[in-house]
Amino acid sequence: MASKKKCQSGIDRVPIDEGNRMTKQMHTGRAVRRILITTGLVGSMMLVAACGGSSDSGEAAGESAPAAAEEAAPAETAASEEEAPAELIPIKYVQPWVIQGESAGQFAAVREGFFAEEGLDVEIIPGGPDVRAGALLASGSADFAVMNPAGVYTNRQEDIPVVGVGGINQADGLFIMCKTSTGIDGFEDLAGKKVGIWVGGGEAGIQAATVKAGLAVEDVEWLPQKFSMEEFFNDAFDCASATEWNEKHVVYKEGYTAGTDVNELRPTDVGLFLPGDSIVTLESTVAERPEVVQGLVTGTLRGWQWVCSSEENRKAGAQYTVDAAPDLDLDLQIIQVNEMCSLMSQGPAAEAGMIGDMVQSSWQQSADAALAIGQLEQPADVATAFSDQFVAAVPADYRKITWQ
Repeated sequence: MASKKKCQSGIDRVPIDEGNRMTKQMHTGRAVRRILITTGLVGSMMLVAACGGSSDSGEAAGESAPAAAEEAAPAETAASEEEAPAELIPIKYVQPWVIQGESAGQFAAVREGFFAEEGLDVEIIPGGPDVRAGALLASGSADFAVMNPAGVYTNRQEDIPVVGVGGINQADGLFIMCKTSTGIDGFEDLAGKKVGIWVGGGEAGIQAATVKAGLAVEDVEWLPQKFSMEEFFNDAFDCASATEWNEKHVVYKEGYTAGTDVNELRPTDVGLFLPGDSIVTLESTVAERPEVVQGLVTGTLRGWQWVCSSEENRKAGAQYTVDAAPDLDLDLQIIQVNEMCSLMSQGPAAEAGMIGDMVQSSWQQSADAALAIGQLEQPADVATAFSDQFVAAVPADYRKITWQ
């Protein structure tokens, strides 16, 4: 579908019903605007028809007016039908987590009308610890979702034919934070230590980095972590999982200092460059509704490019997120948006000068990491796990990196 040109812990866990209610209100407002625009077009055409009966000869015009009106009527009706806006296709789009700045680009695409320009009426569905995006896609309860490549591979292993169709984060924003008092300076120091992880996909990069550093997965005591930094603050863990856009800032807001009080360990420290948030759908959707896939990918990347392109737009994107979940802290959402803009413009994106790319070597590293830690039973077929055709068809202006 061609794009048209214009002539919480730092995050409070927001009930899914509330997020859906706010998102539906956005759609209702947009529907009203569509009605007003349609009415205005019809009125304008009626005015043009009325004025069009005049000519240089008043007498001739008067004599021929009835016949002209009769001839014009079918043309006017045809024009009205041609100009009437097409019905938007309803789409349910599952996010990687509850409503927060991590999804600001998607909210911007809704609020700025980018999805509507692609013919889509998108409903943002919050994710969360109990939301299984793959299952929602398989059941038909959702059309698209955001998940990392490890999630794509594990879903495919479970015979849910999920496929990546667009990249958001070129670098995974998940890492671990260790208090310096533990003596942990690198992944090789984790042997015998207690490390908190978010089970269900969030552990892949961290565990793979541990293996890359020379340890076995079993050498570390992996413990399920709450979706907060409570265990970190209470010294229940030696290290705790965190994201670049959320928990990290929660910790430092409490007075800790990087390097002095806390060491940050990232998979990139040991040479693992794993993609993060990616746009996914089912293989059947790609085969049967490619124009819808194109519209969703185009709208999402355009939303993020718009958000990241200026400080003003970043604040607007954060505000759109808060509008959907009023209990969120706006300042923290702005921080999250800034971190997201950084993650999506790294690696292959920085080299290309454009966001959205899915690079086979990066996806291969994710597959290898999932296999190394036992998340996959056999090597994944990386070539069939994603398709870059839709990103390639997005207009360059909607992908261009204009920020640093």
